[in-house]
Amino acid sequence: MGTKSKWLRLAALTGALALVLVACGDDGEGGGDGTETGGAPETITVLHDIGGEEEQAALQAALDAFEAATGHTVQPELTDDIATTLNIRVDGNNPPDVVLHPQPGALAAFAAEGALTPLADVGVTDFDGLVPGMVETGTFDGTIYGVVVKAAVSSLLWYRTDLVDTAPTTWDDLVALSGELADGGTTPWCIGIESGGATGWVTTNWIEDIVLGNEGGDGYDQWTSNELTFSSPEITAAFEQAAEIFFDEDFVVGGTTGIVNTPFGDAAVPMWQDPPGCALHRQAGFIEGSFTGEFGTDYNVALNPATNGGAVFSGNVAAVMTDSQAAGQLVEFLISAEGQEAWHSHAGSGSLSVRADFDTSLYPSASLSGQGELLAGASVARFDGSDLMPSAVGGNEFFSQLVAWLNGQDLATTLADIDAAWPA
Repeated sequence: MGTKSKWLRLAALTGALALVLVACGDDGEGGGDGTETGGAPETITVLHDIGGEEEQAALQAALDAFEAATGHTVQPELTDDIATTLNIRVDGNNPPDVVLHPQPGALAAFAAEGALTPLADVGVTDFDGLVPGMVETGTFDGTIYGVVVKAAVSSLLWYRTDLVDTAPTTWDDLVALSGELADGGTTPWCIGIESGGATGWVTTNWIEDIVLGNEGGDGYDQWTSNELTFSSPEITAAFEQAAEIFFDEDFVVGGTTGIVNTPFGDAAVPMWQDPPGCALHRQAGFIEGSFTGEFGTDYNVALNPATNGGAVFSGNVAAVMTDSQAAGQLVEFLISAEGQEAWHSHAGSGSLSVRADFDTSLYPSASLSGQGELLAGASVARFDGSDLMPSAVGGNEFFSQLVAWLNGQDLATTLADIDAAWPA
């Protein structure tokens, strides 16, 4: 239904059922306080890695709204290493009722081990109104185990409005614009990928954008599941396409040396020099914190034309790890219109709603409203590819081999080495 009255009715039903169960008492044949049927208020544990006081406050606003609507209690647990913490909890037979996980690939492994509960088993079956891709992200071997509850578009093109009148909509137009800027004396691109031991992850996003744009959602899915190898003609072509910008020394501040050695968080700083050091930057919304201009006046945002109207996003997937019906109610609430409004209209929210019908005027900033419109209007949306792949690939070889490629390694070797990292 997705209406506020739905949750008020649920609360009333929960309370009424609890009264009936109390009145019946303990007749020696079970029933107790009603927790077996999910009728009485329960405590739901939620493990997550959503850091930052403001983002935690936004999440808490949604959890508070759920508690007020149902009478259940939610105990959130923050961890800065969700992979380790969750493995310890599962191995110790003490899993959280709900996990909000940033890596669907890790959840797929838990599903294969039988450590996740299909959402249908805890009553979560209504996914109407969600942006396409949110349910698919948590679907493993044909069963829905999770659903995205918060999102951030990664395939964003930021541009200075005094240097770029209108954002290009195709890859060819993007390359042509880059050439025009270079010919006019402005280096088109600021790109930086240095990130300590994870140096290179920024460039994986470029490849993901191009694969989604060229191959569509189905081809993207085949790639992230290794049905299409990195060495396949389709994925090889994506790397060759990225090379049109990466390896053109007139297109990027500092050339390939600058790409590899510039910290990703500082990459856009030259955009705000006088005169500007570049006009274009591809990065998720967090990079806006390094901008000194005003959104809508000095700079604007569009989808990276490489995606051909699609969007690659990151976020958190809600999955249930116990047989708690109350946990299912929480997940259902978090993807409802009410839950999403409580969460993503909160002043502290820096993330986007997963609902296509979300009123973008409710976002706490004009920039988030613009990004929300891009996500809701995307022709196809897919989760960050490296997070869908096994960690040996997406969390290691993919980005490290991209660095080797930028440092001069031939492309065939680069792609073959990534393919070799896939688990047998």
